[in-house]
Amino acid sequence: MSSTLYFAVASALSSSNPTSTYCMKMLAGQFQDAAVVAAARVDHDRPGDVPSRAELQAYADVQLVLGRHEDAEEMYRRAQKAMRSERSSMRAALCRNAGWQALFQNHLGTALMCFKRIIDDDEASSVQRLESLVGAALVLFDLGRLDGVRSRLEAMSQLASTVADNRWLRLIDTLRLDLLVQYRLRASAQLADHIYWHSVILEFMPFHVGDGMPTLSDEHTPAIAVLTRRTDFLQHLPALSRGGHAALGQIDAHLRWSVAAGLDDYHRSLRIEVALGALAGKAPNIAETMLHMFRDTPMQGNQHTRWYLEYLYCQSKMRQQQGRLHESSQLYGRYALMSMKHVRADSATLPTTAAERVQPAPDDISARLPGKYRRAYRYLIENLERPDLSVREVATYIGVTERALQAAFKAHLGLSPSELIRRRRMEHIRDELMADDSHGSSVLQIANRWGVQHRSTLLNGYRKMYKEAPSETLAR
Repeated sequence: MSSTLYFAVASALSSSNPTSTYCMKMLAGQFQDAAVVAAARVDHDRPGDVPSRAELQAYADVQLVLGRHEDAEEMYRRAQKAMRSERSSMRAALCRNAGWQALFQNHLGTALMCFKRIIDDDEASSVQRLESLVGAALVLFDLGRLDGVRSRLEAMSQLASTVADNRWLRLIDTLRLDLLVQYRLRASAQLADHIYWHSVILEFMPFHVGDGMPTLSDEHTPAIAVLTRRTDFLQHLPALSRGGHAALGQIDAHLRWSVAAGLDDYHRSLRIEVALGALAGKAPNIAETMLHMFRDTPMQGNQHTRWYLEYLYCQSKMRQQQGRLHESSQLYGRYALMSMKHVRADSATLPTTAAERVQPAPDDISARLPGKYRRAYRYLIENLERPDLSVREVATYIGVTERALQAAFKAHLGLSPSELIRRRRMEHIRDELMADDSHGSSVLQIANRWGVQHRSTLLNGYRKMYKEAPSETLAR
């Protein structure tokens, strides 16, 4: 399942001017035209006309949609330098940009951590949290963590009622439909040997991806053209999985549109979705047609991606249905091995219960810092339990001044080093308070283990972050 269209729509709806020409082209699926409009605002030599952060971010977003990841990264850097707003807004913007880049680069743990920080940030706007909930739901579905998908969908539904733009309702409805179609496709009896997904299907029900939730939009809700295209495709895919071929013309039209729109990543994802649908409907020749394009796709460097895992499965299943059993067996062995690797990696990315809280997912903060300052961050984390840890000590460790360290952290994280130390200590304390085996220690003993020596420091810092006292967390 591709995140491309949902990111494009969320980006446009989150814009400070969602009725601008750029945003309207994004919502219409005219992404190359949107890139031209954005470029005209950013790439010029007009004296005194400096592009704003919003304009730079818009250009970065459409570059990401079009799969131009390096260009997008450069634009996000420029947008970061242009930020002059208050730190809370800056933190949310930095997390947002890092989260979507991580998602498109398949760094799912980092993406989820970034989105979670915005969702949990009381100072983030409703629109910022809505966009982050969309990203979090996409990540959790890719990871097979369907237990978290429904809660994100429900949170989106509640938040959407508080924002002025009711087009968010269209986005939420389409996303929920998409998740249900993807789930039901992989739950097909013909695809029961898709082991990466089969374990998920056995554990979770359609309820977890939004089945039974009410439709939010109605005939008065403005349509979003690019989502209408996606909805039409999603209505035809289940028919193919049931053996019906009448909708192949409409499916092919959507494939051709994705090519014309310049959406290479989305087009690849579509072909795999259609191949899965064809195999569920016992139509291996259609699947073979869909997979033919991959013969010219360099596979080196793609083996860690989710689409490559499903590509291997489709190749194996196609040969099985064609009676080419030896080739199918060889490919299935490769697919099964890769599935195990993904499951292990996913477990490390998102462990469960107490272990999840004590050892969080790959660190999004480190990913947002330049190389030298990542060393400072690692040193800070490794010495977090020391009450005498100081900013000067961290700066000395990497050979920079305190002022340089402060400036780098504020520029890339929106936090000073001392604020980050306090925040991470409070996060660790909360993790231990919520852990299953935490009740043997007092609140202050837990705080002491993380370098917080004074009760007043603990109470003030903890309540500021979590809007409750540590004892209230412990009592739950």
